[in-house]
Amino acid sequence: MRSRPWLNRLLMPVAVLLFYFLVPVGRGGAPVGDVVGLLIAVLCVGAVGFVVASEVRRAERRLRPIHLLLGLELVLTGFALGYYVLAVARPGEFVGLSTRLDALYFSLTTMSTVGYGDISASGQIGRLVVAIQLAFNLVFVAAVVGLFQDGLRARSHPKPSSDSDVQG
Repeated sequence: MRSRPWLNRLLMPVAVLLFYFLVPVGRGGAPVGDVVGLLIAVLCVGAVGFVVASEVRRAERRLRPIHLLLGLELVLTGFALGYYVLAVARPGEFVGLSTRLDALYFSLTTMSTVGYGDISASGQIGRLVVAIQLAFNLVFVAAVVGLFQDGLRARSHPKPSSDSDVQG
């Protein structure tokens, strides 16, 4: 079977977004109907699992920028889904958050620390989840900076190959 990494890199973000927007949640259910939404959500989870498994099987096991972007998308949509579920289940937890797009927008503004103020956490559980995302943001940014520093160090100080260590 021929490897198509470009397909994996396209399939994963599309599957994650489809899952986010179509998984049935609360009173509103899925925009395409609960059964269809649940079926598509299960297929999306399967697609993400397939992509992750195929990436793990690949010979190159280095973390690439595309993996960081996919991880970022998973975190953004994961927190957004959490915000949306919380807003549906407990309407007083957020001010200005009533749709999935609102939740994704709020997750993105929280991740980027912009915080326009049009949506805010007003309940204790909402504030706790936002605090967890903010803490995650700090750890994620520190990890990305560390990865870039390691990459720069590796380029400026290459390891000697094992063939050159053997003397004849």
